[in-house]
Amino acid sequence: MVRHTLLAAAEVGTGQWYRLHPLTPVLQGGVVVAALVTAALASLWEAIILPAVLVFFGVEDTVPNSRLWGLVQQSLGLIALAALAFVVIIVLVFWLQWRVHVVRMDGDVIEVKKGLVAKSSRRARLDRVNTIGVRRPLIPRLLGLAKLDIQAAGNDASLVLAYLPIRVAQDLRRLILEGFDEEGEEHAEEVSHREVEVPLVRYLASLLVSVETLFLLVVLSSVIITAVVVGETAVWLGVVFALSVYLIYLIERMIRSGNFAVDSLSGDLRVSVGLLSTSVETIPPQRIHTLELSQPWPWKLLGWWRLNANLASQPGAATNKAPEHTVILPVATIDEVLRIVQLGIPWTTDSATTELLQGMLLKPRSQWAPLHALLCPPRARWRIPFSAHVNAAVLQSGIVLMRRGVWVARISVTPLTRVQSSSLSIGPWHRALGLAQVDLHSVSGPVSLSVVGMDDAEARGWWGLLNEATQKAIDSPGTPSLREVAS
Repeated sequence: MVRHTLLAAAEVGTGQWYRLHPLTPVLQGGVVVAALVTAALASLWEAIILPAVLVFFGVEDTVPNSRLWGLVQQSLGLIALAALAFVVIIVLVFWLQWRVHVVRMDGDVIEVKKGLVAKSSRRARLDRVNTIGVRRPLIPRLLGLAKLDIQAAGNDASLVLAYLPIRVAQDLRRLILEGFDEEGEEHAEEVSHREVEVPLVRYLASLLVSVETLFLLVVLSSVIITAVVVGETAVWLGVVFALSVYLIYLIERMIRSGNFAVDSLSGDLRVSVGLLSTSVETIPPQRIHTLELSQPWPWKLLGWWRLNANLASQPGAATNKAPEHTVILPVATIDEVLRIVQLGIPWTTDSATTELLQGMLLKPRSQWAPLHALLCPPRARWRIPFSAHVNAAVLQSGIVLMRRGVWVARISVTPLTRVQSSSLSIGPWHRALGLAQVDLHSVSGPVSLSVVGMDDAEARGWWGLLNEATQKAIDSPGTPSLREVAS
């Protein structure tokens, strides 16, 4: 039996069906209706409304002599009736869609049903829910609404609750993740702690001081020199067009990724992003398979780094419309990045690992190379001439560190328990030089886990150590978590 509209998170949990906010079908389908109405009004404006307005104000003496105008004069009543019928039908369809869009939750599953003609039903087991993102596009945000993007373990095993009042959405998210105690009371809301907040000025500066900007400056300089030499004014149009496109790019990135902040909440990372449309994603350490610190070479003098992640389940899997929170920090100082790395991967909290990671970030390879390190031999310069002096793979207390890249320096941090498999490959160019490539296999994402140009014999030995260490880490009775480290 369907109950009333869901107005409080405490109402769910009994298995009863509830409806979502009444504006849900308008926000989900209103764009299509607005486009149809806009197209119809544009046609009517050009053929009917504008000529009538000109005649009314005396700009023109007579209306255009057309069959359409004569037909309109004879059928004004029918047109008004058709417009009214159209509005009634749209309202009726939206109302029916709202009536059949329902959600229920009990102690085991949460289920959503919707659809008038093409019906759909999705359910997710509560014990397999990884995280829940709170999305607030611009229009729902102005109306005080939000949607929940519930991510569960499995392939496309997720569902979306859109839309709910923001307070109900936040309470329901906490209820699903934390549940009820034995007496049926909700757990108290835990306080979050602000770890890193990216200033808007710094983010804008990171966009300006980038490889893309430098490339644009080179292209514009070439175009300007050509325009001066040739003396053609038409060339300047290309300069104006390129600057306009670049300005639009900066504005779009600022709106989409501005107001970036990372909080810690009960041992989890909560990433918030967005100026107009906001998105909040809570990422437990269990979802983080790999973190990568990267630094484009224009950032070296400023000491900025970017932090990306490969996550167990990507947000927005059900709709492909939610922003991906694989960017944990778009631009941050080294202290801020290391703080988030320690929160996301608790294996890096010991002093030796922290010192090694700092050395790999800031020092030459000769000063930080530890015992179990796989380094490029001198002959690797024939294969990777620019990065042979920095490429390395290191085994260190439950994690694998991979250093590579010069134009964009990259260091990946992967817990051994997240390594699904590893491989050693030798291509023709590698074989000619006695080199090999080592790859780690984990979940898909923006981080690539491979190092090239390693000595063949040393790579085989290091690969064996890696497999043994991975097996021991998986067979260990327990692995450290952020909650254990913090307690």
